[in-house]
Amino acid sequence: MIERKKTLNVFKDARDAWGSYDDFPVGQPGTDPMPHLSRNRCAQPFFLVSEADQVIIQMSGTGRIELVGAASPAGTGARPAAPPNGGAVSTLSLVPGDTVYIPACMPSRLFPDGENVQVRLKAEPGVREAVAWFCTCGALVHSIDIVPGIVQAAYLAAVHAFNASPRACPSCACVHPLAELGDIAWHETAKALS
Repeated sequence: MIERKKTLNVFKDARDAWGSYDDFPVGQPGTDPMPHLSRNRCAQPFFLVSEADQVIIQMSGTGRIELVGAASPAGTGARPAAPPNGGAVSTLSLVPGDTVYIPACMPSRLFPDGENVQVRLKAEPGVREAVAWFCTCGALVHSIDIVPGIVQAAYLAAVHAFNASPRACPSCACVHPLAELGDIAWHETAKALS
């Protein structure tokens, strides 16, 4: 199990991750921004939207990050809006050493090529987040607000809710596939953080 401690051996501690996107907080309580460690091997099952800025640091492996549209209009918190420009997606390649700044309210999704180790810097104390699914036509298909706390349990519940929903685009009526969880172990991560 990963512990919160004063120093972090990223690669050694990443071996103890349960699954992809653990986002396990590894800094001392009160550290702001708080580093969260993940060892990811599958595509993130949704776009993550945070009320605060975040930073992704690619420690090992290669992949890409997709950023949708621009930040949501002021006053909407973490709730994603339908992206402008027809849902334009910017894709950035990730290699070791890359650092990606993600502005508040900008939807982002990670796609590793093989195994990636990443550190995500998130606001501490935690802020509201949302998870979202977008259609290729640019429309928002589904989103769920996530309140601060042990977010891993909420992420898992959100994926189950999306999979149980009709998953139809309100704009073009395209039915989206089920969100895949791959090797994600959010239940175990949430239990360890309880």
